[in-house]
Amino acid sequence: MRKYILTTLLTCSVFAAVAQNRITFDTSKIDIPMTRVIWHENIDKEQKRTDRVDGKIDNFLKLTNNEDLNIQITDVILRRVDELQIDIERMEGDNNYKIGQLRSVRELLQAIAIRAKDKEIAPLIPQLFNSYEECMRRQQAGESLMPVFEKLPYQGAEVLSTIFIQAKELPEIKKMVFLKKAKINPSSILSGIAPFENEPFADSLIVLAADKIPLEVYTYAQATKTVAARIIRRNTNPKVQTIARLSSIMNGTLFLPFLDELLNKQLEIDDIKAVVENELAYYKLLVKTQVKYYNRISAGDTPVLAPVLFQMLERKATDVFVNVMNDLHDSPDAVRMRVSDPLSSEEIYYLIVTTEEVIYTSTYTKLYDRMMTRFPGRRSDSLLMTVHFDRFKKFIKMAANYNRLDDFLKSMPELRSTQLMHAFVNGLQKTNSLEDAVDVADSYGSITNVDLQKFLKQQVKQNYEKSLQEKDRKGEVIYNILQTLFKSASDPSMDLSAILGIPPVYKVDYSSIASDSGGVVQHVFFYGDEDGITSFRNFMGMFNGKPEWKVVTGKEWVTINSTKGKPYTIYANLPLDYKQDLDAKAQESLINYLTKNNINPSIVVHRGHSYHLKYTIQQMLPSSRIVMLGSCGGYQNLAKILNVNEDAHIISTKQVGSYSVNEPILRALNEDIRNGKNIEWIPIWQQITASVKSDPKASELMKDYVPPHKNLGAIFIKAYRKATGEM
Repeated sequence: MRKYILTTLLTCSVFAAVAQNRITFDTSKIDIPMTRVIWHENIDKEQKRTDRVDGKIDNFLKLTNNEDLNIQITDVILRRVDELQIDIERMEGDNNYKIGQLRSVRELLQAIAIRAKDKEIAPLIPQLFNSYEECMRRQQAGESLMPVFEKLPYQGAEVLSTIFIQAKELPEIKKMVFLKKAKINPSSILSGIAPFENEPFADSLIVLAADKIPLEVYTYAQATKTVAARIIRRNTNPKVQTIARLSSIMNGTLFLPFLDELLNKQLEIDDIKAVVENELAYYKLLVKTQVKYYNRISAGDTPVLAPVLFQMLERKATDVFVNVMNDLHDSPDAVRMRVSDPLSSEEIYYLIVTTEEVIYTSTYTKLYDRMMTRFPGRRSDSLLMTVHFDRFKKFIKMAANYNRLDDFLKSMPELRSTQLMHAFVNGLQKTNSLEDAVDVADSYGSITNVDLQKFLKQQVKQNYEKSLQEKDRKGEVIYNILQTLFKSASDPSMDLSAILGIPPVYKVDYSSIASDSGGVVQHVFFYGDEDGITSFRNFMGMFNGKPEWKVVTGKEWVTINSTKGKPYTIYANLPLDYKQDLDAKAQESLINYLTKNNINPSIVVHRGHSYHLKYTIQQMLPSSRIVMLGSCGGYQNLAKILNVNEDAHIISTKQVGSYSVNEPILRALNEDIRNGKNIEWIPIWQQITASVKSDPKASELMKDYVPPHKNLGAIFIKAYRKATGEM
């Protein structure tokens, strides 16, 4: 509310305070005693803070892909809250009563602002506000609040329960909300069960948790002095008892991947104990079990903790094998590849498909060659049959990226290779994830075999036509986008923006990345390990001592400002000691500074290993328009970035990034921005490619970098979301 007339006992003067207008409607004037003005002002501040949740204070909350819903949300936060303030002032009641009502409005706004970006909460905001008003009316009338909470989804009921903490029914409300939440979201059971230890439903919920979230049951069981652990350990269910027993074993997490085998008496705990101290033997058991699990999954079964086994497989493949070979990239092959000497072709296959984001090109090619020589008869289809075609689409994508697909397909009969590529392209709409479709899109961009390109185009076209005939909307969308992307790969004159209904992919207008004041802001994330320190030193070499840049180094971050051309500011956290978590604290401090000062970076650069990337993505601000990963742009990473900014232009690489390529890319990008130019990806990429030609190593690495206009996976996700309205 923005217009006040203040009245006091000491003066009859009238004071009108008009806050910044946010939307075009009039607010009635009303007499407000001085003692309550601050409460109205606090509500106004919360309205403004909520308006900013989507990244902009612009009188409009864009929290969903549904514009009508966004209008309703905006109306609730910016108009109906104002009306509610007026209603409160007109209520019967003394000063303290009205202050209490105003406080609860503020608390409601705070609760909404905190969770407004949650995809479950945003659509509920209008209903949540209606429920809040109904609760107020019921409280005034002395009626029960339970019917209001019963109608709400648990997410909304949970938010609303934090507002009415004085309600006499609060214990029953909390119980109802907990049971609602536990039924739909079992991962909430263990964190919330303590207050209900003696309720009849407590033990049955633990059994449900063991079925749905056994890993969390294991974690809670380890904390033996907690209420949750006590409830777990008293349970008589065999699965719960086995998990509780594992939680008491040293290095019990190494046993968890085999929980299904233990429950089905296929393995004993002593069988696992015999290999946990031997990394090679343990990895072999993981692969053997993964092959068995995937065969069951293909038949419709669901082995307990199968995802945990695969995660452990990824971890061991990375840490014990691939990272070792990566680190020895300058050593002779006999030394570098020694760790893979005892592995079978199937075990090498899993090294490859589980390490897409970390494996070096040279490590991949050498592992591929070893894999191909270690199965009988050198028929590559026999290898895929042995692993029951587990992750074969990921394998094909990587083979295409590293120019090994032709070799792999030629190592099997032509009929089998045709069937394999049929399976690679067909049925993409039948999975819950878009990952397979994105892999197909990415693979096509790497395939140079003209016959294979034609085959894939034909298959995509047939699948599109089949989807049309069967009125399969998801299939229609997926295959229509793929055939459009495949055509554009050989015809850059195609206007993908117009055809797919997405923003431009070949350029980023300067005006779209500049702030209202005309400047551009870049945000760079560094990490405090040895590589991060080296990377930071190389990065600063682009600016230190250069007359066109001014560098100011603070305690936790460096600020770099252009002194010539357009205003351009680069913020980069210092790579402080990661062992003390100082790099993370520096990143947090910098983000707090940017947020507090309404500074919205439109360019984000990740400088660090791929295992750091998730932390960069988690901290990206919605204003991030150009994102340079400097590491693998797998499906999960692309999807998460596009969740932050649906129109992000993403620069990624098929393998680990290198400063010898990162620096030329950043230098070209910075110069164009400093000179106020639009970012035209085709010419800028040609310029960068030419600039590294004199360095054979950098020139070779450059081939693995993917510019935004060729990032078919990212373009696919954008187009799919636009066509379906999904996020």
